[in-house]
Amino acid sequence: MVKRAKLINDVVELIPIFHLLSTETYRKVYSALLEGWYTVRELEEMFGEGYERALRILKNAGMLEAKWRMPSDPGGKPEKEYHVSYTHVSANFYISLKDLNKVLEVVFMSDDEVEEYVKKIEEEIRSGRTSVPYLTKDLNLDPLFLRAIAKRSLRLNLKGQLIEIAKDEEI
Repeated sequence: MVKRAKLINDVVELIPIFHLLSTETYRKVYSALLEGWYTVRELEEMFGEGYERALRILKNAGMLEAKWRMPSDPGGKPEKEYHVSYTHVSANFYISLKDLNKVLEVVFMSDDEVEEYVKKIEEEIRSGRTSVPYLTKDLNLDPLFLRAIAKRSLRLNLKGQLIEIAKDEEI
C-alpha cells in the first residue's frame, strides 16, 4: 500500500477528495486502486457503472497515477492501468468558519444545483471572462464559493485565478 501524503494549501483542494468519498462506488474504486493497478476493463468488470466518474474525480484531485501495461500475448495492444498515488492528506491552510461553511455548502450541494452554477460560469467563459474577479462580479458570487464550484465540477478547471472549460480528455 502506498503511504504518501497529498499536501493541501488551499481549502478548495479538499472538495474533490470529499466528492470522492461521497458515494459507496467511488470509495470502492478508491480502495481497489489503493491496493493495485487496474485497467478500465478490469474496473468495469469489478464495479460496473460509476468507476469512470471516480477516475475523473481522482484525476481532478491530482491523486491518480497511470502507466501502460504491456499485453501478455505478442499481438495484443498495451492498455493504461491506474493506481491511487496518495493515502493521506496533509492540510496547511487557515480559514474562517464562515468561509469553511461556504466550502462545505458546495461539498454537500446536489449535482443539479452545481450544474446550474456551472452552466452560468461556462456562459461567462465563452463570453471571454475567465478570471475569478471578473466572474464573481458578473455572477454576483463570492470568490471562494465560485472557486469551490469550479473545483467540484469536472467540466471546469481552476488554474490559480482563472477558470477554464475542461477539455474532454482521456483519463
